[in-house]
Amino acid sequence: MARLIRMVEPEEWCLSSALDERRERLMGGPNSVALLEHVVAEADAAACKDSIRIEWEASYDSPGYFHLIAQIPLSPIVFDQLFNGRSGYRAQYYLSPEEGVLYNRDILRGLRPAIRAAYARHPRCVALELIEQSTAAPHSKIWVHKDKLAFNAAAQDTLNPPRWVKNNAALGRRAPLPDHCMIDVNGALIHPETGKLFVNEAKLDRACDLFRCGFT
Repeated sequence: MARLIRMVEPEEWCLSSALDERRERLMGGPNSVALLEHVVAEADAAACKDSIRIEWEASYDSPGYFHLIAQIPLSPIVFDQLFNGRSGYRAQYYLSPEEGVLYNRDILRGLRPAIRAAYARHPRCVALELIEQSTAAPHSKIWVHKDKLAFNAAAQDTLNPPRWVKNNAALGRRAPLPDHCMIDVNGALIHPETGKLFVNEAKLDRACDLFRCGFT
């Protein structure tokens, strides 16, 4: 049976009037399943246009480990709804860390065909199987491209769910809409020879950070 994917209740997803015309699409946009379908469709279209960048990047902290890094462009509306809307990515983590983790996994699963297509156009010095293992492994994630720049440039206190307000969240209570409107896909670190995964302990609380404060 398919799991139920919820949306945050309107009275919980408190948006500042400063967001103007964005308020309607963030409060009344597509439900979480339809939004995921929009993200996947735009990623597939970007792959067809050769607009996805992929790299097989070495870890700075863990020698011998590598992971997939991909940048995928989205339209401003879908990007906005994904990261700032009450049906989107951060909204899922607001509902619960577990729901956020599952939605993150759903998106990564949906993005696999676009990543395969990008790899086919620009093969890297690693087998596609390893790239897909990195993407499918626990602790792989999507997030805002150049997140610090995007969040720092956004207006303060425009997204104010009660828990984030109570926890004195700063960057999490911003609704970034940068010029680039790209998402990062950050695969889990994997050792190409052994297949062993590495997880940075500092990243283990990511889901709870997003639940508490909307930013990690």
